[in-house]
Amino acid sequence: MATSPKPPSPKKRNYPRAPISIRIQYQQPQKGIKEGFTAIMGGGGLFIDTVSPLPVGTPVNLEFGLPGQVGSVKVDGQVAWVRSHFDPKGFSPGMAIQFRKINEADRDKIVQFVMRVLLGQGESNP
Repeated sequence: MATSPKPPSPKKRNYPRAPISIRIQYQQPQKGIKEGFTAIMGGGGLFIDTVSPLPVGTPVNLEFGLPGQVGSVKVDGQVAWVRSHFDPKGFSPGMAIQFRKINEADRDKIVQFVMRVLLGQGESNP
């Protein structure tokens, strides 16, 4: 399994991120649906905790709900990097997904939710 170098530097990020654990469904095109939980989320992508991450570069379709929001968010993304095992700092294995195609209204919902979590006004766990 390919593992890319370290995740991007926070200085290169366009959107804030927060530790958020919500149920998510993800699917490779033409394959079965898998479920998991996010660990971190931002307007440009998210990290899914999983002991079976997909290879770097794999396209994925995501669907998840945000606490306090009606309906679900649907995103087309791509595996940006993988952590294949627990690292010394205690971070769990999983995969970072970069959003490739997302409705801007959905991105705004994500960013607003992340900001509420960062300000202590939102739920970050299911």
